[in-house]
Formats: sequence, C-alpha cells, structure tokens
Amino acid sequence: MFSPKILDGDIVIENGDVVMVEDDEELAQSLRIVLGTRKGEFALEPDHGLTFDNILGKQANEFEARDDIIEALSQDDRVSAVTGITFADDRTKRRRSISISVQKEDGTEIDVEGVDVDGAG
Repeated sequence: MFSPKILDGDIVIENGDVVMVEDDEELAQSLRIVLGTRKGEFALEPDHGLTFDNILGKQANEFEARDDIIEALSQDDRVSAVTGITFADDRTKRRRSISISVQKEDGTEIDVEGVDVDGAG
C-alpha cells in the first residue's frame, strides 16, 4: 500500500511532486494518524481514531488507555497484535506522547516512536 507522505498534517511536496510512502513507513504513518485523531472527529468515518478520555486529563487511566489504544490500532487490518505501549509525559508542556510496537499480519514487527497526543483535535 502507498499513500502521500503527511508531515504535520500537510502533504509533503518536493520538486513539484507529491512524496509517497509505502510498506512499513506507510503503515507507521497510518497508525500515527489514528493515534492523533480523536474518535468521532472525522464525520465520514466516526469510529476512526482514538478515545482520549483515558489518556489525557485528571481522569486519565493508563490501564484503560492501553485498551483504547489497542482498539484504535486494531482499526487497521494490517495490525495483528499490539506488542508494546509506552507513555512519556512532558508535564511542563502538558503533553503526552505514545510509542508503540505492533505485530503486522505477516508476523514482523514495527515500532512507532513518540506520537504526540494533546487532544487538540
């Protein structure tokens, strides 16, 4: 599968051409987008994205957040299992980032590091 490369929410263009990503880079980009999208935010696909309630705020619950993340990543058929989830908090900026490891349907694994989650969707 291949898709346009997205950087900071914008399609990347170099020398007048849209930059494309494929294979693991495309899957990692797709998973970053899922984790950065608040569930229900995209009207055409309301189940796409991640529920932020357990990830951010005073009621954040890391155990339930893990379940929410697994549910969100499972929206992509290429993911057969989530094998690791790590949270990193920056309390001064009031931000949380998530790093994940997933097993693909072919049995290989990829890591996606430092997905910023701020709920500002």
